[in-house]
Amino acid sequence: MLLRNSLWHLSGIAIPALVALATVPFLISGLGLEGFGIITLITSVVGYFGILDLNLSAGTIKYLAQYHAQKDQARFAETFWFGALFYGVIGVIGGALLALIGAGVLIHYFSSSVTLLTETLLTLKIAAVGFALTQWQNYLVSVPQALQRYDRSAQGEAFFGVVVNVVSAYVAVAGGGIVGVMTVRVVISALNTAWLVGLLKHLGIFTAPVWPRRDISRTLTHFSAYAYLSRLASMLHQHADKLIIGSIAGPIALALYTVPNQLASRVLGLTYRLGSVVYPRVSALAVDGNPDVLRQLYLDATRWLTYLNFAVLGLIALVGEDFLRRWVGPEFVKDGYPILLLITFALLIDSLTQIPSLINDGLGHPKVTGRFALARGIIGVPMVYTGTLIAGIQGAALAHLLASAIMAVLFLVYVHNRTVPISLQDTFKYAWLPSLSSGFAALLIALPLRWVMSDGLVSLLIQVSAAALVLCLFGFVFLSNNTERILVLSIVRRLIPRTN
Repeated sequence: MLLRNSLWHLSGIAIPALVALATVPFLISGLGLEGFGIITLITSVVGYFGILDLNLSAGTIKYLAQYHAQKDQARFAETFWFGALFYGVIGVIGGALLALIGAGVLIHYFSSSVTLLTETLLTLKIAAVGFALTQWQNYLVSVPQALQRYDRSAQGEAFFGVVVNVVSAYVAVAGGGIVGVMTVRVVISALNTAWLVGLLKHLGIFTAPVWPRRDISRTLTHFSAYAYLSRLASMLHQHADKLIIGSIAGPIALALYTVPNQLASRVLGLTYRLGSVVYPRVSALAVDGNPDVLRQLYLDATRWLTYLNFAVLGLIALVGEDFLRRWVGPEFVKDGYPILLLITFALLIDSLTQIPSLINDGLGHPKVTGRFALARGIIGVPMVYTGTLIAGIQGAALAHLLASAIMAVLFLVYVHNRTVPISLQDTFKYAWLPSLSSGFAALLIALPLRWVMSDGLVSLLIQVSAAALVLCLFGFVFLSNNTERILVLSIVRRLIPRTN
């Protein structure tokens, strides 16, 4: 079930992510570098208003999964409705605040051309409506995931994710401007929310409203108060660099930074989705209390996620320069490729903390993850600010890398054999070492293709295909165990058509 859920969860973001990457050149062409930078700035400002969210979805996923495993329907319903009420209120309050004070933030801290100022302020008001809708949308999509029904949630995420990217690109190219792009995004978000309500009714989750008992609300808020630290740090990590670069260097520099950053982040987001299905599984295992199963789950998930992250990010570093040139144009290569390499390395280091964080939270220790995540944000923001002042967008990317390295080492040393019941030595020996050594050897074999192959789209595709093939072979031969090899071979046999 874990593999099936991982693949469904991956598909929910993989298809939209690929479409999003494909539509970036159309957005830049239709909106211009400044317009694209303004959309990015508004998205970051809106993201910071998510500070109102106590990350209650983390608590609801854990306890919905737990109460479902215990077949406690009453507590399940009360947990669901407490979350629904909370995110409805947060959406209204946040959207109103964004509409009232967001314009002042943009005008005071960021500069845009006079011709785009009116459109920018109108776009921000439309984004405020989108904020209110998105709060409920993000909560509702997490509910079937808590029940490990990733198949249904992924279908909606894939469909609406593709639609919003394609329609946004079409509107931009058709001359709709930043106002038109933001409007269609909000409309599609409303349709997505309505579809999710229908899905929950179909699954029997959208029960008659009930008022939660005090112990339910207390349990959720207590858990989520610590998980909120992780969310706060995530917002700092995702949006602070863009706001800092936008205020110091302007929207055009922000666009040059965002494009390579978006490439690496979106691709890594695919593998993150594969690993995130561990969270509700661990929450359910916490009820059973089986340490051997938990240990094996942790080591297997860490081994494969580390390899996948290293393989994917290694491919980005290998062909990123040529890809950027063909994807968004040669003007992005000079500044964009060094940023791509730095961000890729930082994301790889961050990815080592993913499974330990999920295990840690699933076992009921969100305060540890939250405190380290908040420390990462607090350290990272001044480092990015200083780096931007000294060396522009490349300095910001280098600061990200340094902050990631410092906090990842401290977190991993602390949690193992404390809140994560596996030693750091065993994790290194049975997960990280085989994954990183196999991935490094595979990429080393594929590296000469970078200099042997000539320039051109065909050569780029050959490099990617050859490197991916070598990585798959190394993973199969050197990383997988006998059970996993048998599973892979059985899947391959089913995919090969039989001949009579």
